Amino acid sequence: MTTTTNAPVTATTSIEEAVPYTGDDWAQNLSRLAAIPMLLMGVMAVVVGLALGAAAGINLGDFFAQAVAADLGRGEALVQLSGAVTFLGMGFVLAGVVMSLVNVVRTLRDAGRDVQQSLGADAYKLRKPRTGQLTPMVMMTGVMIEIAAFGIGIFNTITIGDVNPGAIADTTTANGADLADIGTVRAISAWVPGLRFVGIAVLLVAVMFVLATIRKVLRFQAQRITELATQRS
Repeated sequence: MTTTTNAPVTATTSIEEAVPYTGDDWAQNLSRLAAIPMLLMGVMAVVVGLALGAAAGINLGDFFAQAVAADLGRGEALVQLSGAVTFLGMGFVLAGVVMSLVNVVRTLRDAGRDVQQSLGADAYKLRKPRTGQLTPMVMMTGVMIEIAAFGIGIFNTITIGDVNPGAIADTTTANGADLADIGTVRAISAWVPGLRFVGIAVLLVAVMFVLATIRKVLRFQAQRITELATQRS
């Protein structure tokens, strides 16, 4: 004969303690609302960055073909802008991926609730593990790094755009102000790509954290269903 019990879960998992089911917290609500818009903005920014890079290449090619200094100035400015926009877009894309994976966690949690309730048991979920607690902070840190790098890229674009194109082509003809601006842009260009990749790396860590959380949720739910089946036997 089968029996149904609503007794609280005990040590169903060695991963984390089980807690009664609750709905979305602020981070999960944000993921539910912003995952698709973030992905779309990121893809659009990457496409715009590609177009800007193509325009930069055309202008630089025209300069070397026709020796028109104005083409060099536009090309140098577009190179800076292209990098800034492209990496911002990549940051948004990865943030959208993180949010989409958080939505997978939400779906697994709600599916576990439905299965438990269908068996006549109280609905429990996995207490949010450390990886789940860190995911929003790590993701936002990565996005903020990319936004900061974008701002630096805009600064470089404006700075190099203010320089006389002839001074870029031949720095020996540059005045003091133009030479200082060229030096500033080139110095920043030496390290800002590293900053951009740091932001990408941080976002990838957030992806890893969500995947680890999904693994823990799946393990918990398998053990919870096994526990309920044992209680009903």
